[in-house]
Amino acid sequence: MCYYVKAQATMQQLQDRFQADPLETDGYEPQEKVNGFAMPYLPVITQEDPGRIQLFRWGLIPGWAKPDKAPELARMTLNAKSETLYEKPSFKGSVQQRCLVLVSGFYEWRHQGSTKIPYFIHLPDTPLFALGGLYSHWKNEQTGTEIPTFTIITTPANELMEYIHNTKKRMPFVLNPALEKDWIRPDLKRNEMNQFMQPLEQQLMASEVIGA
Repeated sequence: MCYYVKAQATMQQLQDRFQADPLETDGYEPQEKVNGFAMPYLPVITQEDPGRIQLFRWGLIPGWAKPDKAPELARMTLNAKSETLYEKPSFKGSVQQRCLVLVSGFYEWRHQGSTKIPYFIHLPDTPLFALGGLYSHWKNEQTGTEIPTFTIITTPANELMEYIHNTKKRMPFVLNPALEKDWIRPDLKRNEMNQFMQPLEQQLMASEVIGA
């Protein structure tokens, strides 16, 4: 799965790379290692506003969630399996709300006996890239506060990620940079989505053991 990412780019670097203007910059700080379980805000580009970079909170909260259940639910929706998006109640209402999650890389651990070996995975030819995600604008019915939230889609692992993530053998949905804007096309159909949600070719990726 994908619970840790690198989001170290400045907003200006993101703006230059993705040709989009920041909607707001307050609360965004570039970070070497972002823990999804801390419910951080990360830069995204949404289907409904493709010319803007916005800050959404990691951990999708569907519109039907009650306030007392929302925090617990968000911890369970950091990732969404590509194979079950249309079936899972938490995600099926957001399949037409797709987004790009803007990162510099992500982290995963290889299990070797009782040892966990940390890896950093990135695209050597593209220092900034996008993970495919879904989003939801959740409104707290008690306070009226609206929180923009997102989840990162995961797919079966390619050969590189099968080696690294050797227990669950999955990986985040890394978009080929040439196809990023197609993922947030409003007219994208279900069969096209399924064609998109495939493991990225391993030759486009690189990995390194942290601390080696």
